[in-house]
Amino acid sequence: MRHAVRAAANMSLDNLPMQPRPDLSRDSELPTFARRQRLFGGWWRRQSPTRQDRFATIGPLVSVLLFLAAIIAAFWYLRNEEIDRETG
Repeated sequence: MRHAVRAAANMSLDNLPMQPRPDLSRDSELPTFARRQRLFGGWWRRQSPTRQDRFATIGPLVSVLLFLAAIIAAFWYLRNEEIDRETG
């Protein structure tokens, strides 16, 4: 019986009334991020599946290229440091 009373007391705290949703029928009332997300989503859905696949492969490709650039820059920096130590 005690558990039922505690559960009823906790339920009143857990089930607070929901806040009303803002009317987002007009784009001018949307926050900037939501407006951009809505524009991007519409643009993305207009693309053919083949073109979506092409765009989806750009992300991993760019990340691999950035990783390779970071590795190359690290080797270049370490090589220059070694040359400076030998000459200095």
